[in-house]
Amino acid sequence: MTKLLVLSAGAGAGHNRAAEAVREHAVEAGVDAEWFDSLNFTGRLFRTLYAESYIWMASHSPALWGMLYRMMGDRGEQPNVRKLMKQYDALNYRRLMKRVEEARPDAILCTHFLPANVARAHLGDAGVPVFTVLTDLDVHRFWICEGVAGYFAGNEQVAWQLGKFGVPADRIHLTGIPIHPNFSRTRGRDVVRKELSLAPQVPVVLFMSGGFGMGNMEEALERLISLPTPFQLVVVAGKNEKMRTRLAKIARASARQARVFGFVPNPHDFMEAADVMVSKAGGLTTSECLARGLPLVVFSPVPGQEERNAAYLMERDAAVQAPTLDLLEYKVRELLEDPPRLARMKSSAAATARPLAGREIVRRVVEYLKR
Repeated sequence: MTKLLVLSAGAGAGHNRAAEAVREHAVEAGVDAEWFDSLNFTGRLFRTLYAESYIWMASHSPALWGMLYRMMGDRGEQPNVRKLMKQYDALNYRRLMKRVEEARPDAILCTHFLPANVARAHLGDAGVPVFTVLTDLDVHRFWICEGVAGYFAGNEQVAWQLGKFGVPADRIHLTGIPIHPNFSRTRGRDVVRKELSLAPQVPVVLFMSGGFGMGNMEEALERLISLPTPFQLVVVAGKNEKMRTRLAKIARASARQARVFGFVPNPHDFMEAADVMVSKAGGLTTSECLARGLPLVVFSPVPGQEERNAAYLMERDAAVQAPTLDLLEYKVRELLEDPPRLARMKSSAAATARPLAGREIVRRVVEYLKR
């Protein structure tokens, strides 16, 4: 049986969610697949600095991250930086490569550039092909790695960018961003609304935290609650229990029906129940919204990849952007009070979606191995 090893890096939740999605699609296809976070096999100091530095910048200094993203992407190939990274990799990732060798995979799929670079540097002569799964609707030069067997792109724009970065056309595969198989299945809006204690005929706004970088969620919730337009509000705070407690207190003091949840294992049901979603524009979040035909109000996107994700969705008429709290009120109210426009955006989102990207990625890797 074909053995696939899926490697991620937990610098932001999206890379892990994409890896989990690939694994689930592989299992459904009858392929042996294993997934783990490559950062768990690095030193504690490096793991903390690598993962938390991005999260800190995204939350507290997004402008700094945006500047670094653009600067590192626009300056082109930097051989000295690449050489230094390879030398550091050889010292820092010994445990990771030992774990990879123990897995004895036929192919490796990476949802982050870090394990892709490490795997290629250490297994380049071992005959194990390494594939890269891009997790945004934009691509940065750091994702480009010499000798990668194939890149899986989220849209035509990313595929074109890869070509401009020098990737051969036969190594570029337009598949979409992999999301969990549950997003390709529907249970019926009335069913999931009943389970969530929501009225079947009243519009639902889903306000979902991206985990970090969301700005002031409490004030954003207060603004949404104060809107005069009739709608039901569902808030998902994720694993931030302190945030969930503060948001629940605000919701209890309101006359509007507003339900607050912490971490939910079934975001696909919440998105199926909703008419509009307010969130950040991470690659996985945007792909999940598209799969559900759910218009997105992008609030407080992180400069760099999230702003570019948002731009792509707005070009497709599947999202609007609210850079301030005042505009958040305006955008949500505008959509709810214009049902024809909301219906058009739902259709546009559904038409742009690639809910079975994970299945297609697995199929193409298996075909590559057969050849």
